[in-house]
Amino acid sequence: GSANLADNGGCMGVNIGRGKADTQERILVAATELFIARGYERTTVSDVAKLAGVSRATVFWHFRDKASVFRESFSRILAPFRESLTRRWDDVDTSKRLEEQIAMSELFAAEHGAEIAAFVRWALESPQLRGIVVDAALDLNHRFAGALTETISQLLPKHRDPKLVAHSLMLAFDAMLLLGFFDNRSRMHEERSAAVHELIAMINRDAARG
Repeated sequence: GSANLADNGGCMGVNIGRGKADTQERILVAATELFIARGYERTTVSDVAKLAGVSRATVFWHFRDKASVFRESFSRILAPFRESLTRRWDDVDTSKRLEEQIAMSELFAAEHGAEIAAFVRWALESPQLRGIVVDAALDLNHRFAGALTETISQLLPKHRDPKLVAHSLMLAFDAMLLLGFFDNRSRMHEERSAAVHELIAMINRDAARG
């Protein structure tokens, strides 16, 4: 009997935890949609609650204030890319890893470019939001640079500094993304992307020479 009670209690705890996570997800999905459509200032907690199908009190139970909802909404958008940086690349030939990593990043940027651009635009316009967006973006940038450094360290000869090379590649990639926010013409994007991949080819040629 006591064992059954313990089992039931464990199941209840899992269900409660899942229910809380599901509610948070609904709130963040609704908030992201509204932030993108209306902007931060014109979105209220009541708007978020209504779209999420919860009470205003429920939103405040999960999040301290609207800024917290904004922070978690932006973090949620970046989460898939952040998680992808933890994967191991042992199953991919060393000479192809950089291409795969950059291609993965380009795919994420293409799929979430409009969302990221909206959040970045508000960061430029609002001192209150700037720190939230900048901190999250710099953290992701640091993680990505670390992943690239690890790959490049396995490619280049010992006398080359993999961190400097990785940061050079990161600068080119970041510039490609940033310029894309202001100039989204497909021809220009293709040229900037080609420049990034040419840099990767140069790194691989340097690696092949040993």
